Amino acid sequence: MTVQIDIFVLIILIVAIVLAVFLLQMMWQMKKTAQKTDVFINDLRTELMPSLRDFREIMERLNRASVKIEKGSGNAENLFKSLDEIIATVRHFSYFLRSENCHLAANAATLILGIKAASKVFSQKNP
Repeated sequence: MTVQIDIFVLIILIVAIVLAVFLLQMMWQMKKTAQKTDVFINDLRTELMPSLRDFREIMERLNRASVKIEKGSGNAENLFKSLDEIIATVRHFSYFLRSENCHLAANAATLILGIKAASKVFSQKNP
């Protein structure tokens, strides 16, 4: 029975050695992977931080621009209201010029100018 126990112990010892070698190899690989991951994270941090700063600056500029646009839209709204009023006034004046009242006023003004011109002509011939 001692031979069987010795064989059993030998098998357990071989399994333990194989397992230890496997675990050591796995731990060695994990250490290399952790080192590579650390290098990658450091590289990523050095390259990503300036980009994030630039991105924050861009976002702040966009926010400031949007605030200015909002303020400017109020001014633009007042400008458009003023333009609408001007257009309405021009249309009203144009309608007035095209109406019969304007033609009557123009005819009356022409008649008055004609009478004045005629009176000047007649006053110069008859001294």
